[in-house]
Amino acid sequence: MPPIVSEEYKVNKKKAILESALKCFAQKGFELATIDDICALSGMSKGSIYNYFKTKDDIYIQLMNEQTKANFEFFQEKFKSITSAAGKLQILFETYREISLTEEFKNLILVHGEFWLSSSRKEDVRSIMLERYQNIYKNFVMTILEEGKENGEFKTDIDSSVIAALFWTIIDGICLDYAVIGDEYPYCKVFHKTEEMIFSLISR
Repeated sequence: MPPIVSEEYKVNKKKAILESALKCFAQKGFELATIDDICALSGMSKGSIYNYFKTKDDIYIQLMNEQTKANFEFFQEKFKSITSAAGKLQILFETYREISLTEEFKNLILVHGEFWLSSSRKEDVRSIMLERYQNIYKNFVMTILEEGKENGEFKTDIDSSVIAALFWTIIDGICLDYAVIGDEYPYCKVFHKTEEMIFSLISR
């Protein structure tokens, strides 16, 4: 009879795999990191890892989903004390602008960029990434913009879908540029100018 495994054990095991995988991805990049690397770092067998994840893609998607969940829980908590749409948008800019510019941050941005590009060649993964972008990230900003239009803060004729897409395109671009260029890139100054530009486009 096989041993009984508790839910707590499964959760902890999965967490250990994810933590080891994140370190491997950060050190080697997503494409170069292997399941063997994750096994070596976690001290687990391939069989143990495959009990929880079918592929390396599955591992990264789980990591990404957990980070996304944490990010939006953070924003929703911040928004509880903000009554204006403009204030919420400013919180988004401030959060990304004031992030700690560490080597870990650079590595994670590069890994995510690598995974985003590789997903375009895998239809199943691409659909997951597009759904995440459209229904979570883009819709989140669109909701703020629509709120601002309704309460008179923002121009009523702006296309919320286009502005939301522009917002995330610029955020991703700034972060990626910094990850590649490093400290010579004027990260905070570019963020300030971007915030000014977006508000000049949408404010009444």
